[in-house]
Amino acid sequence: MKIRKCIIPIAGRGTRFLPITKAVSKEMLPILNKPSIYYQVKECIDSGIEEIIFVVGHHNESLVKKFFSKDHDLDEFLDNDYKKEMIKEIDDILSKVDIKYAVQDERYRGSAGSVYAAKEYIDKDEYFAVMFGDDLVMYDNPPLKELIEYHYICNTNVLGIGDIPDNLITKYGLIKYKKDNIVDSFVNVSNIEDAPSKESLLGRLIVHSTVFDKILSGEKVKNNEYGLPRILLSLDEDLRTYKFSGNYYDIGSVEGFIKANIMFGIKNKIISKETIKSLLEKEV
Repeated sequence: MKIRKCIIPIAGRGTRFLPITKAVSKEMLPILNKPSIYYQVKECIDSGIEEIIFVVGHHNESLVKKFFSKDHDLDEFLDNDYKKEMIKEIDDILSKVDIKYAVQDERYRGSAGSVYAAKEYIDKDEYFAVMFGDDLVMYDNPPLKELIEYHYICNTNVLGIGDIPDNLITKYGLIKYKKDNIVDSFVNVSNIEDAPSKESLLGRLIVHSTVFDKILSGEKVKNNEYGLPRILLSLDEDLRTYKFSGNYYDIGSVEGFIKANIMFGIKNKIISKETIKSLLEKEV
């Protein structure tokens, strides 16, 4: 069965980016001249996704809806200005994918709770994609497309993973394997010597709808949240991993957000030379 839908949870408050997130939601902060959420949507379209469900909070629903909608007043204001071409990308997105919204229930926090909010949009016996808003990838081949293609081979739930740098090992839930790429458990360690692997989930999954039957009865993790990866282990099928290609950035952190802007600036054909020149210049 073709994977047509992707849930993108973006209901978080972005407190690591305060005070700016007091007024602007985190997913609307820019990578160059586009909000970070634009790149996730573009990856979905490049991966063949036809329907996106944003899981939002009351604090950011209107902002996201405003961006992903036709703005007739702005069109009229720009008229024949060349800048009108800059917003045609949004019109192109709206012509290629159906965007829907679900509001996360504050009682059901965490990655699984956010996915549960979109339950009404997923059919009873259906695999769907999940992409978390904090996980940005610069790619030649879309990572989500790679996961989908691998799912068509193995026909089971799939985690998109990557290698974690040694200095960040203690900050991630690391994967312990049964055999090959089948997940046994997720392990948090206090030192690198105890790590069962150096691999962790990096924000992309293929999930079957049976997960909704398990979420509210699943084991809670830190901060009384429902954690999606551990709940997937309770389903009656193997949980496999796939290491996708591309350059990954954790834009949920200030450091990762700044790095992503720099690297996207270097990659951009229009401003790459100036970006590199600025980085090489010595401070006065």
